[in-house]
Amino acid sequence: MAAAPAKVIAPTSKALVVEAPMLGVLDAMEAIPSPLRFQGLGRVLWILGPLVGVGLGLYYGTILEGAGSTVAKGVFLVSAILLWLRYELRSFRFHADGHPGDDPRRRSELVVRVLRRLREDLVPGAPIRLRIRPHPRDKGPGSSTFPLTFKKTAPPDQLDPWLQLETRLRDGAHLRLTAVERRRVKVSKAGPNGPRRRIKLKEYDTLFLEARLRVKAKRHPQLATLSEDRAREAVRLPPGAKLHRLRIRGGHLRLRIQLDESWRPVIPKDAPAAPDASRAVTMMLLSLYQMLHLARTPEAPRAHPKPSHRREKSRRRRRVQSR
Repeated sequence: MAAAPAKVIAPTSKALVVEAPMLGVLDAMEAIPSPLRFQGLGRVLWILGPLVGVGLGLYYGTILEGAGSTVAKGVFLVSAILLWLRYELRSFRFHADGHPGDDPRRRSELVVRVLRRLREDLVPGAPIRLRIRPHPRDKGPGSSTFPLTFKKTAPPDQLDPWLQLETRLRDGAHLRLTAVERRRVKVSKAGPNGPRRRIKLKEYDTLFLEARLRVKAKRHPQLATLSEDRAREAVRLPPGAKLHRLRIRGGHLRLRIQLDESWRPVIPKDAPAAPDASRAVTMMLLSLYQMLHLARTPEAPRAHPKPSHRREKSRRRRRVQSR
């Protein structure tokens, strides 16, 4: 009988921590609940209801008398409290419709697809250590909500390290995959070079994916002599992915890429162009193993261009030309 996966959802970080074989991790990922959101009519009532209640209570409280005036004042008071709570809970934010962060399964779907692609490369029954925050923080990196601010200075960057996955592959290598999202605010000053300038603030989200591969130095002794320039030749990335960092030290290979905020777990063929995160992870792992192959292959000597030898003129020819 297989042991139940050890999974814990931290109340403060709202992250799922699980250590189990492949099937146990996939079952834990499928059981992640979706976040509660106000949608449709409920969202409209939550936004406009308090405003309408304040207006009606203020209007009928002045024209009615007796019990009607008391009821109207009560409606006004309750609506004012709800209006205050609404702005306190939302903390002056706005929602970007159509943002990729509206997909509640975007992060978990990426992890599920990566694990399924690694199924044949993992040791059967090998434990997988996973820590994932399946939903972005409110007004944090990767979310579709942005804070409303009246300041004209850029706040510090916000970082959300939401994924850490570790396991061992069939060839004995240790794989560690991490994901960090960053929200950066850029300040731009548009307009003529005059005393008055219009200052604009715009938020940019970036996803950083990093794959670390630890191998035995005895099995790959030539890895220490692999130059960084030659290792970069082995890196192959899909459209929309950019190389951010590459490090090779001893038996450790480290590759980090970045994707913009429009990334998706998978991109169908008929879908608009956007960074495919699961394909990017797959190509990162292929690039790391291509580096191991290059380390075992001796570098071909570069062909030097032959020097051009100009034919010297004979003495007789030089004498004729001198005359």
